[in-house]
Amino acid sequence: MGMHVPEEIRADAAALIDHHALGRWKPNDADRRVAVALFRFLETGLPLTGEQIRSALAHPAPADPVDERLVRLLHGTAALLDDAPVADGPAGRDAVDHVCLLLDALALSRPAEPSDR
Repeated sequence: MGMHVPEEIRADAAALIDHHALGRWKPNDADRRVAVALFRFLETGLPLTGEQIRSALAHPAPADPVDERLVRLLHGTAALLDDAPVADGPAGRDAVDHVCLLLDALALSRPAEPSDR
């Protein structure tokens, strides 16, 4: 159930990367917290897991929810990672690589300044 088709995940991650780079999408603090938590996990050298993603998503601040597109993308990625044969294929690895690039970009981004509004 849910979106975990590698091509869809890759396309959504690429779109969010572009929107972030072009300033059309400004991640909020909750988005950044999830990305930083997953980025720190990736820095350990361990492979990303569905459980790791779900754990990171379980802790956003209620007043500042994680962006719905990011939540859908990460839940889809978690489902993909749970399906090892698909996740280990070329399309699955490419999709996860794109999600990791997005997490890197968010984790390393600076909060929007008041003058950016």
